[in-house]
Order: sequence, then C-alpha cells, then structure tokens
Amino acid sequence: MENFKTLMPWFKLVRLPNLLTVPGDVVAGYLLAVAAVAQKPKPSLLFFAVGASFGLYLFGLILNDLMDVEVDRCERPERPLPAGEITVPQARMAAIAMALSGLNLALAAGRSALYVGAALSGLVVLYNAVLKRVPVAGVLTMGLCRGASLLLGAVAAWPELFTKPGRNAVPVFLAAGGLTLYVAGFSAVARREMDPEKPQGSASWLPFAALLLCLPALLVALSALKRLDTFTPTVYVFLMVMTLMRSWLLGGLMYRAQPVPATVGGHIRNLMMVQACFCVAAGPQGLLPALLFVLLSLVFPGLAARFYSS
Repeated sequence: MENFKTLMPWFKLVRLPNLLTVPGDVVAGYLLAVAAVAQKPKPSLLFFAVGASFGLYLFGLILNDLMDVEVDRCERPERPLPAGEITVPQARMAAIAMALSGLNLALAAGRSALYVGAALSGLVVLYNAVLKRVPVAGVLTMGLCRGASLLLGAVAAWPELFTKPGRNAVPVFLAAGGLTLYVAGFSAVARREMDPEKPQGSASWLPFAALLLCLPALLVALSALKRLDTFTPTVYVFLMVMTLMRSWLLGGLMYRAQPVPATVGGHIRNLMMVQACFCVAAGPQGLLPALLFVLLSLVFPGLAARFYSS
C-alpha cells in the first residue's frame, strides 16, 4: 500500500488510464504491414516497437507537464508538479530516461523503426515547445504523433515501407492518416475545455468526419487489393458501424448533454475501437488483438472514473 501511495503521483502525471490506448497504434500498424508483405509475425519486433511507443508516449506526457508547470500552478494546482508531489528535477530525469528508452527500443526493432521513433520524439518536442498553443498546427501535431506510432509498428514488420511501398502499403498509410485526423479532431474538441467562451461550431464533428472518411476507404482499399477473406468483412463492418455510431453520438447529442472532458474521454475510449478496426483489417491474425482492444474500451470508463476521482 505504501508503494502504491508513492507511485500514485507518477500515475497521475502520466494519466494512467490513457496508457491503455498506447499499444493499439503499434499493434495495428504492425499487423497491417505483416499482412501487406505476407510474412510470419515476429513477436520480438512487435514487443520492441510497443515498448518504444510507450517510452516516447511517456516522454511526451512528462514533458507536457514540465513545460506547463507555471501555468498549472494557477490553473491546475492539484497536478503532481505544482503540488510538489514530484519535483521538477525528478520529472526532468524521468522524461530523459523515457526518451532514451523509447529510442533504444525502437533501434532494437530495426533501423527504420529508429528513424520513425526519432521523428516521433521530434514531433513531441516541437509540440510542447512551440506548437501547443497554435490552434491548427497544435492539434494536427497531436494527431501526427499517433499516426507516427502506427507507422512505428508498421516499419518494424516492413522496414522498406517508405523506400519501396507499392500498392500493398495503401492500407497502412490510410490507417495512419485516419488515426492522425481522428486524434487531431478530438484534440480540437479538447481545446473547448481550455477556452469555454469560444464557440465550437462544427469542430465537434471533426472526429466523426475523420472516421467516416477513413474506415470505409480502408475497406475499399482492401477489397481492391483482394485481401479480404469471407469472414473479415463481416466483423470489420460490424466494428466500423459501432465505432462510427459512437463517434456520431459524441459529436452531437452527447456533446451537447455532457461536459467537454467527458466527450473527450469518450473519444479516447473510441480510439481503442478504431484500433480494433485496423487490426481486423489485417485479416484473421488481427481478430484476437481486436477483441482485446474492444474489451479494453469497455474497461476504460470504469478505470478512468476510479482513477480521476481518487
């Protein structure tokens, strides 16, 4: 119990429930790439890529609070850094350790994965140092970080993805683009919390629009490449409809009926459904990971409610 109390400020710093969404990007990208090159999965490469994604994600979260510590002293004094539960030097050392760990694990997944990991870490620094408060560029960079995570998994399985892509790479890039736009969309919605007087207009529909473009397009691309078996389209369409319906409700009725943080939490939960769709798009080998991400999306609300109320 004492150890848990010691770790609790760190769990708050990294927003522990949101970490459930991290592995899905990499796993989806990896499986889509494996399906594209028709090779057997190598679990060790996937393990290294997922570890790299976790390290760089944690680096971004800690760096975010370090850059905002003075603002948080006024607006969010309960956060671990302004509350003094974690010192700034401790958080700085943790950020450096996470960045180095993420890059080293990316290198273990292959040189191409290291390049993508370096680009991802650059986006993290650029966002926190410069673009965070630039409306369009900031939310787009947030989305690009998630898209890069998916590509990190993809290049672990297919190192020549960028040098010799070919037609088979289309589903990978469609998934990365759709993920980028979806995360950018609900990041734009999240800005409503920081500026409650600013009218939101049509921004609440951006996440739904991103998925409406991406998910059907991915199915069409797979059909054109003749990579659909008899069972996959049924599961994919079912998950796609569920994901789109939830995003549609979050953009309309639920957006008007609940606080903005609850809507953003709903989109984060729905992110795991998007990841499940991408896994199913990779074929039968993606069914079990997809089921896992669907189950995580069911667990997420309860875990988040307990964590953020503690």
